[in-house]
Amino acid sequence: MEFRNPGAVIEETIRVRKLKQFFNLLTPKELIIDLACGLMPYAPLYKSKFSRTIGVEHPDSPFPKNDIDIYCFADAIPLESNTADVILATEMLHDMAEPTAVLNEIFRILKPGGYVVLTTPFLVPIVDGRYDHYRYTRYGLNYLLKKSGFEVEKTEQVGDIISSAITLFTKPWLRFWNMLSKRLHLEIIYSYWNPLFQVTVVLPQIGYLLLENIPPFSIFFKRFNYGCIGYYSVARKPGGVS
Repeated sequence: MEFRNPGAVIEETIRVRKLKQFFNLLTPKELIIDLACGLMPYAPLYKSKFSRTIGVEHPDSPFPKNDIDIYCFADAIPLESNTADVILATEMLHDMAEPTAVLNEIFRILKPGGYVVLTTPFLVPIVDGRYDHYRYTRYGLNYLLKKSGFEVEKTEQVGDIISSAITLFTKPWLRFWNMLSKRLHLEIIYSYWNPLFQVTVVLPQIGYLLLENIPPFSIFFKRFNYGCIGYYSVARKPGGVS
């Protein structure tokens, strides 16, 4: 299980599971671009597969500069066409005011046969303020990818309506513990060391993850696949060798 973000244990765990699957099956390549890379949390999943990695971030990014190689806008990346084997773009497309322009730029930079791996939120609250523009369904994502010239290999749900409900349930509690921590100047309140934080935020998510693969719970959960926390998409630029 992934505990980097206590309010997103379910989605991070499922997302890492899907990304691991993709990179484990990938033959060694030359270059991956981690677009909107932030702290590059997924680098351990892909670094061994590539001889070069490039981290790209927004010019106003607050993240430390350790692993960020290029600061630019996502629709104007200063790299040559047909350069990258894989472009990883996690939780960023919803922040792009012009998503088609971004996907067109990704298409330009990828080599023929190269992959774009996307994750996007769906049933989650607004996170990034004025930058948070869209929520995409499976059909919307596939439409945008095909419009930019990609062949869509898969678009899968991250979670279901039950996991979405659990995740949404944790958000007010996260805000409450964060506010109380700041008010009392006690960091421990907004941490895993607080038992009430565990009960209200972490344990409901762990419970779902423990049950999701156990029959008959997995069968029961599949009946609630009409909503999800987000989506995971893999699409390929036509041509070349995959």
